[in-house]
Amino acid sequence: MKEGGFQPITVGVIGGKGRMGGLLVRLLKEAGLRPQIMDVCDGSFAPETAAQCLVLILAVPVPAFEEVMRAVGPYTRRDGAVIDIASLKEAPLEIMLRYARGEVVASHPLFGPSGEPEGQTVFLCPGRGKVWASWWRSLWKRAGARVTEISPSRHDRLMAQVQTLRHLMVGSLGLVLKEMGFEPEEDLPLAGPWFASLWSLLENQAAQPAGLYADLALANPHSAEAVEALSRAVSELGSKLEAHDQEGLAGLLDRGAALALPQAKNHYIDHAICLG
Repeated sequence: MKEGGFQPITVGVIGGKGRMGGLLVRLLKEAGLRPQIMDVCDGSFAPETAAQCLVLILAVPVPAFEEVMRAVGPYTRRDGAVIDIASLKEAPLEIMLRYARGEVVASHPLFGPSGEPEGQTVFLCPGRGKVWASWWRSLWKRAGARVTEISPSRHDRLMAQVQTLRHLMVGSLGLVLKEMGFEPEEDLPLAGPWFASLWSLLENQAAQPAGLYADLALANPHSAEAVEALSRAVSELGSKLEAHDQEGLAGLLDRGAALALPQAKNHYIDHAICLG
């Protein structure tokens, strides 16, 4: 690998016509590489063309992952690698290890296709071999991203909390507001800035296809645990509210807020120091 760039190897991007695939294609070109785009949507995906690529990057939906990997597996290079960018890691990594003949790297850029890598987190789960994991890490660092190594199980459990749980809570917010007759044009200007931040989450989620969120929730083995915990919390709060138990309700709210208390204290201390 030369200083400031990469050897001119051929990299295949399966799903390169998609939004995240397109972002990867651009990053690869900026690094001086030659991405070969393969996509089902335009008929350019042919499993045998994988043999021409030293590195294969899978930018495909989780439900289609095994089908694609099974098809290209026999054509993967023993001196190359298969890399993915799926939002889940346990199942995709196991599938790649099963079908790929060379090295395997699992990764997850924690940002959408409309974002830029600069300052963003990219998770890395080494699967088999070290050469191409180091290459992939260098590519993202070159783009300004923070690369964090994590185990597949810890990654998926974390995503159940910060991704799936968020999607379901934001979706639930919309369902409740709709049921209660909330009128955005009339009521949103009266709701205040705190609620406006919640509304922006709902707007952002509405901009993506709901099927994407459903697929991620269904494929994550830790989703049920997160939803059950949410259900218990809402049920507890509802029972205290129904019983007019002020002390009990405040206690539950305090317990929930306590998780963020150290961060909040640090924020106020830093603010006070700045005020001097």
